[in-house]
Amino acid sequence: MWRGQGLAKVEPPRIATPTEAGRLRVDAVAGELRGELDIVETSMFEMPSLPVRDGKAFAGLHGAGMVFKLEADAQATALALDAAHHFEPLAGRPMKAWVQVPPTHQRQWVELARKADASGRR
Repeated sequence: MWRGQGLAKVEPPRIATPTEAGRLRVDAVAGELRGELDIVETSMFEMPSLPVRDGKAFAGLHGAGMVFKLEADAQATALALDAAHHFEPLAGRPMKAWVQVPPTHQRQWVELARKADASGRR
C-alpha cells in the first residue's frame, strides 16, 4: 500500500519470458521461412517476433509457445488445437486477432506462420 493514501500498489503486468527451448524453435521457424519470406527478427511486447521487412509482425514467441496473427478460417483452425487460445499479453486484454499455440503443436508453427503472413498482406 502507498503510505497515507490507502491505495494498493499495483505491480505492472509481466510478459511471459521466452524460454531457451522456445527461442530455438522460433529460430527454426524463421530459418525455414527465410527462403520464401523477407523476414527479420525483432521484438514486440518484449518477445522475439517475426515481421516482414518494413512490415508488421505476424508471429512471435511468448514463453514456450508461439503467437500468430490469423484471420477467420486459419484462426478457427488454430483455436481448435488443444490448449491454443487467444493471446492475452496482459490479463483481461485479449488480442482477438492473435492466437497462442503451445509447443505441443510446434510441427504446425511454420504453416501457421505462413497463414499469418498471408493474412497480414491483405
